[in-house]
Amino acid sequence: MSLLKLGICPSLDEEVLEKLKSKNICRITEFICKDPEDIAQLTGVYYKDVVTIRNVILAKYSCISVNGCDFYNSVVESTTILSTGIKSLDNLLDGGLYTGDVTEIAGDIAVGKTQICLNVCAATAQQRNQTVVYIDTGAAFSASRVLQMVTDSSSEEILTRIQVYDAFTVHAVFDVIDSIECNIQTARDPFYNQLKLIIVDNIAAVVYPFLGGNSFSENQGLLSLLGQKMKSLAAVYSVAVLVTNNLVRGESGIKTASLGRLWSHIPHVRCVIADSDKYIDGRRNLTVVKNSRGVCNTCGQINIQENGPIT
Repeated sequence: MSLLKLGICPSLDEEVLEKLKSKNICRITEFICKDPEDIAQLTGVYYKDVVTIRNVILAKYSCISVNGCDFYNSVVESTTILSTGIKSLDNLLDGGLYTGDVTEIAGDIAVGKTQICLNVCAATAQQRNQTVVYIDTGAAFSASRVLQMVTDSSSEEILTRIQVYDAFTVHAVFDVIDSIECNIQTARDPFYNQLKLIIVDNIAAVVYPFLGGNSFSENQGLLSLLGQKMKSLAAVYSVAVLVTNNLVRGESGIKTASLGRLWSHIPHVRCVIADSDKYIDGRRNLTVVKNSRGVCNTCGQINIQENGPIT
């Protein structure tokens, strides 16, 4: 827990702080765990001030319990299922992308991950009350390709519901996520009031450069923080997060999603895309290998066309 410091409470001034530190009460947990009367007698701080500081700390740092039924109802009411615009993928994902969840599409390079992202982006933006943020880590976003996937006549208007951010480093991705959260909280921009989908394409591109090296534990912590920020953004603000990842060959020779075991706990749903008969007719196989809501190891197939949406 954090250290006691100035600014937590008006009653916790420099004089009071020094009295507490002189009796080895330096952390918030140490202050909360002691009886207010004992603290007052031990340090000489007025009992009234001790109680005031305690109440402010509890109000600021304590978790508020929620009735399980109320929590369930709030989740159900706030959850939206976003269609990917790809019927077979929607069937695999029990209807589409769920707000509050992080969904991952993993596959080899140039297998069609970005094409899926663009199709999902177009399908979501076609709804007038839904907007999309596209975090592009590899300069792969194509507005013209999005327009090819749009089935609505007002295609140019749809592009106004999409905001694209270039983020070529992991720190740039952090900055974008913080900016999104700030815009949602301030509620000044109508675009963010209707935000339903955040796409990160490709997460591996910005994570690979800093993994390994001499600061392994620090780098793993950075990866964990990035994942937790995405999950928090999805859950707190009821948006769907779609990320793409690469495949690597493991020790057993079987291909699996990259970034290791630590990252594997971040996505609620993981779908692997692979080639089908050397990409004949643009067909790709899809397999759901992780699903916190439904059945795993279900398979399907999509057809990526040069023009038009994915079928």
